[in-house]
Parts: sequence; structure tokens; C-alpha cells
Amino acid sequence: MATPFAFEIVTPDKMLYSTEEATYVGFTAPSGGMGIEARHLPVTATLSVAPIKVNLVDGTVKYFAVCGGFLEMNGTKCTVLATVAEDGMTIDEARAEAARKRAEERLASKAAEIDFDRAAAALQRALMRLKAHKLATGK
Repeated sequence: MATPFAFEIVTPDKMLYSTEEATYVGFTAPSGGMGIEARHLPVTATLSVAPIKVNLVDGTVKYFAVCGGFLEMNGTKCTVLATVAEDGMTIDEARAEAARKRAEERLASKAAEIDFDRAAAALQRALMRLKAHKLATGK
């Protein structure tokens, strides 16, 4: 049996999730995918706009949509400080799909007033939210 450790996701306005029973956390940093378990060497990492996977002692797997931030693991506790984060199970799929469509329409537009960098970032966030929701719900 894997050794459990504490895990939490904190956003500027709330504690999104906290458990003492995490056995694995998978995340994406700018350098690529990473995974940590209990007693991992201390690490601080910048998070990419990507889902975070959390395995729990009882075999449950949770997914969270994270839009940037930092992860710190100190051997006994893993903390995610995220700019924006959502539980994959609670993401409104229709809203995320609408955001994807709006971003794609902006990117396809040739209008001079369109901020293409902003539209590309919005598309990336919408696609990541849809992926986290799909992973969490199995849909």
C-alpha cells in the first residue's frame, strides 16, 4: 500500500480541496509531466495550464483543472497555489464548450481589434477545462 500524504489546492479566494490521503499527484510543468509520491524530494514547480491528477488511498482518482500557479512538495505535504482551479466533477461542460467556441471564433476572425494572444490563452483554458471534466467524469 502506498504511503499517504497531505495534499491541498488553494486559490486566492478559497481552499478548493484538502485531503490527508493522497498517494500520488500528477501535474504538468513547463518542462513536461511530473509525478510525486510521499517522501519525494522537496520540489517547487511552476504549473502549466493543465489538469492535475490526484490518486487517493481508497483508489479514487480526482482531477482538477488548474490555470497556472505553483506546486510545492516538502515530503509530507503537497500544496498547489493556483490562480484559478476547479474540481473536474463540477465543471459546467456546456459553459466550457461555449468558451471554446468563442475563442476559436475570435482566433478565426481577421478583425484588427482581436487580441489573438488573449484568444489563444482562452482557448487553451477552455480545452483544459473540458479535458479535466472528461477525465473526472469518464465522459
